[in-house]
Amino acid sequence: MKKQLLAAALCSVMLLTGCGAAPAVQPDNGSAPEDGTEPVSVVQRMDLDTMAFGGCASLTLAGNLAAAKAADTDYETAADQTYFSGTSEQAWQRLLSGTLDVVLAYEPDSETKKQLEAEGIEWIEVGRDALVFLSGANRQMDMTKEDILAAYQNGGSETCTGYASAPGSEERDMFTAVFGTDDAGVTVQSGEDTLTAACPHTEGTICYTTYLSLLQNGKPQNTQVVAVDGILPNVREEEEQVYPLQVPYYIAVRSGTDENDPAMLLMQWLSSENGKAWLAQNVELALPEEEVVMPEAS
Repeated sequence: MKKQLLAAALCSVMLLTGCGAAPAVQPDNGSAPEDGTEPVSVVQRMDLDTMAFGGCASLTLAGNLAAAKAADTDYETAADQTYFSGTSEQAWQRLLSGTLDVVLAYEPDSETKKQLEAEGIEWIEVGRDALVFLSGANRQMDMTKEDILAAYQNGGSETCTGYASAPGSEERDMFTAVFGTDDAGVTVQSGEDTLTAACPHTEGTICYTTYLSLLQNGKPQNTQVVAVDGILPNVREEEEQVYPLQVPYYIAVRSGTDENDPAMLLMQWLSSENGKAWLAQNVELALPEEEVVMPEAS
């Protein structure tokens, strides 16, 4: 696959504006971000026409932000040329088969890890996502991890019933990773949208999504974000209180990729401290169609 290396300094910070429209890229004056991190280091411009970049659907927002930055283009153009769909395991298999050159996905399962290792493929953490619970009837709730788990066992607890994603879904796998056990809540049928079809959003119910999906799609009507141990979702590690239900996500390139290949350069940038800081900051600047306003945790 032919690669075109076009030298470009990528030292801007994305400011995303929304109300349903694709985020717009607005360069700054080259100064360091307010959080004190160094400006993004120079990388080669990525040619999306000659490189297949994708991953799982839940990481669409983060992936397209990175693609737009590295290709020096706008979010909408980048989104048209990337391949974010399905689950992480499907994304890893696309990388193994050579369908994708570079992948962004959550941690592979044990069998997939063996396949990746056999191919000499390394996966490197670039960011963190979180499992976010939503309570019905706009009720503000503060739950412990044990409270949440109780809502998903034996038909629910005395005070709360949990609605689960379909078996095999990204969110369901994330629940297992976070809690160490699969959920047994009220399960939706395969193909249904947990946040619209399954969870009735009534008093005494909770359902879940990922933090990045919440930022991308907005908070469903008649719901409130649940605080866990008094902490609302925030994936930035520099905060004093870190939301407890977090999981990492990773980048990897196909086997045999040259060190000067745009895919390898993209991985090197996103896995650097500057790249991680840039991605975390700009994910937080994403404004969905319905802006997610977090209530004060009690």
